[in-house]
Amino acid sequence: MKNRLIEIICKGLYPTLNFNFLKKLLLTAKEARFNDSEINSIKDFDEIMNVINSNSYCDLVMSTDFLDIRGKIIPRVFINLGRNNDEIEILFFFDLKDLKESNFKMSLDYLKDWIEEFQIKYNFNYFICQIDNADHDEYYFDINGQGKLYNNI
Repeated sequence: MKNRLIEIICKGLYPTLNFNFLKKLLLTAKEARFNDSEINSIKDFDEIMNVINSNSYCDLVMSTDFLDIRGKIIPRVFINLGRNNDEIEILFFFDLKDLKESNFKMSLDYLKDWIEEFQIKYNFNYFICQIDNADHDEYYFDINGQGKLYNNI
C-alpha cells in the first residue's frame, strides 16, 4: 500500500470531555509541549490538565511512535490537542499504511471501529477521518457514516 497520510479529528466540549486519554498518550510520547513561550516544560498529566483548565485557549503538541489502535502500534504519529473556549479538538496525523491491513478499505474499517470506541469512551461529540489538508467534502468517514472518498475507493 502506498503512503496514505490521514487526519483523524475528534471534537468535543470542555466541560463534558474525559481527558484520561492524555495519560496513555503521555506514556509513549517522544515530545509533549504547548505552543506557548510562557509554558517552558510539562512533566506529567496533572501539569497538562492545569494548563488546559486554567486557559480558555491552548495548543498541545505531541508525537509518538507507539499509538495503540486496538492492539496495533502505529509509529510516527503527530497529535495536536487544542482548546478554544469550551471547544476541544484533537487531531491524529499518521500514515494509514502503518496499520498493516491487507487493503485500504480494511484499514479504514479498522480505524473507524477504533475511533468510534474512542469517541464514546472519552465523550467526544464528533469525529472525522479525512485526507491530509482536506476540503470539507473530502473525507472517508465521520460520525454520520461513510464519505465521498470512501465510496470512491
